[in-house]
Amino acid sequence: MKLKKGPVFNSKILLFGEYSLMKGSMALSIPFEKYNGQLLFDDISQKTKSNHYSVKYLIEYLNFLVNSGFENQLKLDDFKHDIEQGLIFETTIPISYGLGSSGAIVASIYNAYTIRPTSNLNELKHIFSKMESYYHGKSSGLDPLVSFLNKAILITENKEIKTVSLPPENMFEKGGIFLVDTKTTGETQPLVNWFLNKYENFEYQKRIQNQLIPLNNNSISHMLSGDFNSLLSDVKSISKFTLENFKPMIPNSVKKIWDKGLKTNDYYLKLCGSGGGGMMLGFTNDIDNTATILYKQNTNIILLS
Repeated sequence: MKLKKGPVFNSKILLFGEYSLMKGSMALSIPFEKYNGQLLFDDISQKTKSNHYSVKYLIEYLNFLVNSGFENQLKLDDFKHDIEQGLIFETTIPISYGLGSSGAIVASIYNAYTIRPTSNLNELKHIFSKMESYYHGKSSGLDPLVSFLNKAILITENKEIKTVSLPPENMFEKGGIFLVDTKTTGETQPLVNWFLNKYENFEYQKRIQNQLIPLNNNSISHMLSGDFNSLLSDVKSISKFTLENFKPMIPNSVKKIWDKGLKTNDYYLKLCGSGGGGMMLGFTNDIDNTATILYKQNTNIILLS
């Protein structure tokens, strides 16, 4: 029997803001309850140690926190003691899939070991940014924030952080939002480096600033206002832009169905986070028809709505 150390923390879906957030756009991220993670105590005797796969990673993360000067923010002695007593992290969130696996563990550890809890969103995001840098080299802190609060988070053009409510599901009528499993993993940092190098090119900068960012921001506005028809039009343009300007982020396993969606207008695919593997997001005005089409392409979908 495993004993709970803390609550369950859900995965997340970055609906809009991938890459463009780094260059000034808005972002909208939501919790996704299908996958989650939780700190637990393994059922072990005093003479044995847990051989759970997560123990090695918890020890390495503890060392990172110690070396990064988190002693004044987290009870690291307690964290170390709990690891020795059988602390583990069990998760159903696929690793390197763009669903916030590292965000969930950061949220769990902060919740369990913070010295001075805060409800200030900017402060939380800053703390989470530093804590999650272990996993990605650089982090916005948004993933752990969504997981910790279990609420949809909006980052405005002015970098203001807000919790928001999404429109009711009936805004989609027969349509909906879904995930496509690329059946490959993706590493964030190499793709971020690729993007930042490309952004040094003036023409590429102009495309991001003048095309992608307005489309991204319009998508968020239409999503929050419940205007699904306008949202679909925006996503189609984002899908086409991504296919033309973010080729390394689209795995070979989905390029064919990505292109087909744009040609038939049955559905549109976009990145779910950094891309390169993991999950891709899909939008459609007829979810049953899309499910049938993609099933025939040997592609299963996971519904968000």
